[in-house]
Amino acid sequence: MNIRIVIHVLGILLMLEAIGLTVPFGISLYYNENAAFAFSASIFISLVSGFCLSRIPVLQNKVKIRESFCIVSFGWILVSIMGALPFFLSGSIPSFIDAFFETVSGFTTTGATIVNDVESLPYGILFWRSFTHWIGGMGILVFTLAILPAIGAGTFQIFKAEAPGPIADKIVPRIHDTAKVLYTTYIGFTLLEIILLKLGGMNLFESTLHTFGTVGTGGFSTRNSSIGAYENPYIHIVISIFMILSGASFSLYYGLYKKKWREVFRHEELRLYIAIITGSKPSISLGKKKYLPSSVFAFLSAPGYLLICLKVS
Repeated sequence: MNIRIVIHVLGILLMLEAIGLTVPFGISLYYNENAAFAFSASIFISLVSGFCLSRIPVLQNKVKIRESFCIVSFGWILVSIMGALPFFLSGSIPSFIDAFFETVSGFTTTGATIVNDVESLPYGILFWRSFTHWIGGMGILVFTLAILPAIGAGTFQIFKAEAPGPIADKIVPRIHDTAKVLYTTYIGFTLLEIILLKLGGMNLFESTLHTFGTVGTGGFSTRNSSIGAYENPYIHIVISIFMILSGASFSLYYGLYKKKWREVFRHEELRLYIAIITGSKPSISLGKKKYLPSSVFAFLSAPGYLLICLKVS
């Protein structure tokens, strides 16, 4: 086990998180919030810790399978611990365990929350809470690979261990370029949804944060009633469409860009995904009208969904 390369990469990861924390720190300063101190302290702790770890001399600059799993596992834990500091130090979430839970839920895009009154949180904390969704939506290590030319030889192992979905493969020959392609699509979706939500009447802050929750497929909101607080069908439709688009594998969009239409539409994962979404609508509708429990309808319909997806073209 090459422990030195693991520690080195974890140090880089913490320094990147410190950079990410500067955005909500700036927002807290702009709104003159007490949370600004919590962010400044968190940035200092993350930056110093990351710098010290990254200075560990690396004798063999190579990442193998064991190292990649260690980097991903400990990387998620470390960034979640550091990411919980703003919640805890600002007093927004008094318990560090609860703050850690909220951060893990954000980075993993689970979307579960212990916050009862979201609307009472400071703007900076709200931004960081939703920003964890956006970072975690593509994967923290994939983000690292996208902005660094190389962590070390064998970084594809990190990509395979980190990237979501049953199949993780290179889109282009270099893994660094693969990560950049994925993030170009990710950022494109983000900017487009922010603009569309802004056109629907949301202010820039709320449209940005709801976009983070959508493209990251997590669901954090700035309102206690989530998007139900907006009685605007346009906003609901935009968020629903982008949630569906963001739930598909981003490598498929690159395939569409390369005009590999047949390969994309024959993709088993995509077909199963579309079949589940298509079949869920009548299940939920019938369940709401009490004609049939949605769980029963879904169970009875499941074989049909699978046949749609597994049908040989």
